[in-house]
This record gives sequence, structure tokens and C-alpha cells, in this order.
Amino acid sequence: MSTGTGTRAAAPYAVTAGELLDEVRAALGDVAGTTWADGELLGFVGEAVREYSQHLPRASEATLAAVAGERRYALPGDATAVLSVEYPADREPPACLYRRRRKSAGFAADRHYDVLPSHDLTAPPLLLLSFDPEAGETLTVRYLRPHAADLSAGDYLTVPAEHHHVLLQYVLFAAARRQQAGEQAAPTNNSSLLMGQLAANTRRLELAYLNALNRILYQRLGEGEIVGWLE
Repeated sequence: MSTGTGTRAAAPYAVTAGELLDEVRAALGDVAGTTWADGELLGFVGEAVREYSQHLPRASEATLAAVAGERRYALPGDATAVLSVEYPADREPPACLYRRRRKSAGFAADRHYDVLPSHDLTAPPLLLLSFDPEAGETLTVRYLRPHAADLSAGDYLTVPAEHHHVLLQYVLFAAARRQQAGEQAAPTNNSSLLMGQLAANTRRLELAYLNALNRILYQRLGEGEIVGWLE
């Protein structure tokens, strides 16, 4: 089984996680950092990015070196879906393979591909070809993967800058949820009014986050790339 020669991804964006934290602290009214530690807020940002990736993952490319007679190729371990496969690569117009289910009767009838996803961490997802590629050729695979979520303050966000308000809304919701959970675990007083206020604030911020995300998803309807199947 062959592996790719490398992965090409879009250039990093220009906003760091630390710069987003400045916006978060302003929204929380904690510019001086007396209430929330940077590590805690960065954890919320990571949660926000992971949640965002479930709906709007990052598109990348992997260039795989073809090996004569080899029909299985390891994809990057974080690949969640394949958008297209070009073979041979760098043709104009692009020579894209059609995807056909590997168990279908026509899979081996022409040049097709399928993907065997990874369901755990024991093996990477696999690109399966229905034909023997030629040595010296390459395959270009466009695929989706999660955005970088394990962030330090100096790391650049790969989420587009015009969507950072969604991350901000999630962090506000996560902070409110943490405050509510803390009060429930160790009440500072016996006031049911305070509990109700914290719960209402958490729900309000959750809805604000969901509304911000759903507006983007609605705008994206019809814009996505369709992965066609041949039966």
C-alpha cells in the first residue's frame, strides 16, 4: 500500500487564536483577565473550532505518487470526505475520475475510484482504484478535514475570518454554560432566581450561536460541490 508524497493546504489565515481571545474578553467584559484564564478560553475556542468543523470542514489537497499495479493508497488520517480525484494530475481540463461503489458490478469496467473510510485510529482512510495506474503519474485528491483545533495563542485560525463571529458566539455560550455548571455544583447562595437567570442566559447564548451558524449554512445551500456516484 502506497502513501502520498505530501499534503498541500490553503495558506494560513491572518488572525491568531490570541487575537480572537481579545475579542472574546471584550465581549465577556473581562479585558483585564481577572475572571477567565487564557487556557480556559483557548479550550473553549478549540471546542468552537471542532464544532464548526462538523458543519464546515476545511478543503485540502493531497498529491499521491502512483505506483504501478498498486490500487490502494493511504489518505491523510484526518480526511473525512473526498471531493474529487484527478488522474493523471495536472491536465487541462482536469481529468477527474468518477466515483463508483467498489462492490458494484461496474466498478472494474472503467477508471473509477472509491473510498474506504477509517472508523477508528488503527488505519488511515484508503483511496481504492479500479485500475492499475502507471508509474511516474500522480493522483491529486481534494478532500475535507477538520480545522486545526489544538491551538495556542500564537497559532493562526484556519476558519475564515468572516466566520469568526460564530466562534465568538460559541465561546460566549461555553463560558455561560461553565458558570451555570459551577453554580449548580457549588451554589454561592440558595437563590433559585440566580439559577434561573444563569440557565436563561446560557440558553440565550446557545440560540445566538446556533442562529449565527445556521445563517452561514443556509447561505451555503446549493454552493457545495456534489460528489456524484455511478451505480
